[in-house]
Amino acid sequence: MLKKDKGICIRTTDYSETSQILTFFTAQNGKLNVIAKGAKRPKSPFGGPVELFSAGDMVFSSRDGEKLATLTEFNPTFFGFEIRKKLFALNCALFACELLNLFTKELDPHPAMFDEAIVFLQRLEGSSEDKVLPFLILFQFALLSETGSKPLCDCCANCKRKFSADWQQFYFSSSANGLVCRDCESVFIDKKTITVEVAACLNQSGKILQADNAVLVLVENLLIEYITHIIERPLRTAPMILKLIR
Repeated sequence: MLKKDKGICIRTTDYSETSQILTFFTAQNGKLNVIAKGAKRPKSPFGGPVELFSAGDMVFSSRDGEKLATLTEFNPTFFGFEIRKKLFALNCALFACELLNLFTKELDPHPAMFDEAIVFLQRLEGSSEDKVLPFLILFQFALLSETGSKPLCDCCANCKRKFSADWQQFYFSSSANGLVCRDCESVFIDKKTITVEVAACLNQSGKILQADNAVLVLVENLLIEYITHIIERPLRTAPMILKLIR
């Protein structure tokens, strides 16, 4: 049965000398694993090998019980040519692909997250390197929120005391899943002392675009630590992100 959808390629694996196994994050079908037969042939039906974070219209066939659908058409409307020319933007796009793969399940659609991912890639494409970090942070917030994994930052994650800029001290704990007040911080050995500016960005994502770069670097470090904690494994692309924002 043939199906049409829009998808972003988030993972590629060479299957043979001529074919690829691909993972797409799609608008209506969620994460989808497909085989693209003949994708690497000189006269490929897809115009050549399918590239990571390319996005566009796709047609695939699937049968009940099959682990892999068969990709029959892929017409990219987004290639990310400019992203590939910028080191930080490129690594952010690869990081986003890894996160989408880790946080989504097969055939579990998140159309709002698909739209967020497209907007993020478009922002990477059209922005200078110094404007990319806030967009990366906003993308992570959106993904964590959509998948029910967003840290609790409107109150103390332990005692539920409502967040206020008047707190005398601010902490973030991955094991607590969010912000922690001074009265509760001693319980969490992994807590990090943070500034009121960092706490405010975690509490209200609208402040991200106006935040200083030093604040954004601290927020991104916390997010990567938090994501690593909840997925219980290292993120393959995170070390380069951390290196490039230092």
